[in-house]
Amino acid sequence: MDRKKTDLLGVDGCKGGWYAVRQHARTGAIETRVCESFAALLAWAQAPAIIAVDMPIGLSSTGFRTCDAEARRRLHWPRSASVFQTPVRQTLAAEDYQQACALNREATGKGISQQAFNILRKIAEVDAALHRDPRDASRVFEVHPELAFMQLRVEREGGEATGLVEGKTKEAGHAKRKALLAPVFGAVLQTALDERFARHVQKDDVLDAFAVLWSARRIASDSAVRLPAEEPRDSAGLPMVIRY
Repeated sequence: MDRKKTDLLGVDGCKGGWYAVRQHARTGAIETRVCESFAALLAWAQAPAIIAVDMPIGLSSTGFRTCDAEARRRLHWPRSASVFQTPVRQTLAAEDYQQACALNREATGKGISQQAFNILRKIAEVDAALHRDPRDASRVFEVHPELAFMQLRVEREGGEATGLVEGKTKEAGHAKRKALLAPVFGAVLQTALDERFARHVQKDDVLDAFAVLWSARRIASDSAVRLPAEEPRDSAGLPMVIRY
């Protein structure tokens, strides 16, 4: 498969499900969509489309993933805090936060953060989808948007490779991230922000998805940075790798 001739998607979880930005290979046109489930997203963007998603994929049985540790080290404080401890697979069936913490503590000696629990259902969605079809497992890649923003800033402005100081939910952080993406995506970025349904998609969801699409382009051209350089696999055979 020639990855340079396939559709590319940047995807971020949102209140309405999954916010996706799709770049069509034939025309280069970009469209956005909110998909209710990850299965619906895969059906909309069928193979061989490359899907980059801001969501943990491979799940460690010990609670430690080298990719998370390396991402924190590169981002530095305060952006390192955006890389939370990934729950173990045993937590995916948990019915509430207390049960999730108990299951994770049983496996690792530690509970999980509320932030991690809030996206546990989405982690489970991706995990289940990639188990159903090996073809999807080979075309869905984990990306962290803050690493993409870091790399965009370095390429645009130079300086040390560290995460942005400004938080993404703050006005200054939104403006900074938008300014980094605008030269890449032009007017389509503002259109996406203007057309979003606020009850389903936050402004930072839009910017994160575009940053993830930028990383998908790098994945397609084999120029993405991979953390770690090797490709450790979890007990289910899924890679524990972050690309940007």
